[in-house]
Amino acid sequence: FKCHRQDNNVFPVNCICFHKGYGTFATVGGDGVVNFWDKDNKQRLKGFNPIHRTISCASFNEQGNLFAYSSSYDWSKGSGFYAPGTPNEIWVHHVLDEEIKPKKKSSFR
Repeated sequence: FKCHRQDNNVFPVNCICFHKGYGTFATVGGDGVVNFWDKDNKQRLKGFNPIHRTISCASFNEQGNLFAYSSSYDWSKGSGFYAPGTPNEIWVHHVLDEEIKPKKKSSFR
């Protein structure tokens, strides 16, 4: 979980936050994508549509039913790409259990 990838492009992961109830986690990054992950089964649980702006930070609330994330310039490309006046924004996503709860491992024998 060092980076987010799209085709041959690599983007930084700017934040990793854990869901206290399930032990699953979210990553957000320079590609403008949020992903929910199941670490034990090593699989993505949910991928959000990209917002086409860098997502700089994120967090679940204490109950784990809300997930907040924000976009702002992350300076990964230096000051030459900074666009003054670009708004910083915050989104809040209502988390459904089926989006964040780990999947049961299949037991093929």
